[in-house]
Amino acid sequence: MITPVTKSEYQKKLIAKILNIIVLICSIGIFALLSIEILQGELGTPKKLYSAIQLIICIIFLIDFFYLLYLSKDRRKYIFYHCLFLLVSIPYLNIIEWLHIDISAFYRIILKSILLIRAGYGLVIMITWFTKSTMTNLLFSYTIILLATAYFGSLAFYAIEKDLNPGVKNFGDSIWWACMDVTTVGCAIEPTTTEGRILAVILAVLGMSMFPILTAYITNIFQYRFSKNPSGQSQPDNNSQSQ
Repeated sequence: MITPVTKSEYQKKLIAKILNIIVLICSIGIFALLSIEILQGELGTPKKLYSAIQLIICIIFLIDFFYLLYLSKDRRKYIFYHCLFLLVSIPYLNIIEWLHIDISAFYRIILKSILLIRAGYGLVIMITWFTKSTMTNLLFSYTIILLATAYFGSLAFYAIEKDLNPGVKNFGDSIWWACMDVTTVGCAIEPTTTEGRILAVILAVLGMSMFPILTAYITNIFQYRFSKNPSGQSQPDNNSQSQ
């Protein structure tokens, strides 16, 4: 017997979905602001506008976390499995600026983009609203996260290597490097910094892990079609049989 959903439960779930959409919109805003700031080459001077926006987004993330905690039936279990999302919602960059702590440009990029971890989880949730297949959810989720990570990697690589690496003359070179690295093809541009080498390893690992998921997805499609038609032959046309 299916338990009917009460109006109160429906409203709570609707609010949770709305918060998830707001989280994704805010994350896109963070991505856009980070892109503009890196391409403009103003990483050395923190912007008050960016800091204020990031603080507001962190507050929204915290509201989302604690609201879902309120809806959870087992709150201890929820905190255990989702503590990472609480940690990434803390406004670290704002705290550092309030304490007047000086950090390098690379770590400033990390602190500005750490909120995107929460966005990835929100993206996976949203994909499950539209697809029922677990394998399809995994493929779409991983592909989008891989593309977003590759783009972020190109941004970080450009910010770190542009003044040190003779092969990085513009942002296009950085994008080419990220694409070649994530596909494990390799590129003539080699990182000259420790941070750049770390990014190269991360992108290569993500790219290599994409192939098993793609293979499993294609295998799943063939298995599904074979289960529908075990003989492997096309179904006879009813019209041709009647003639």
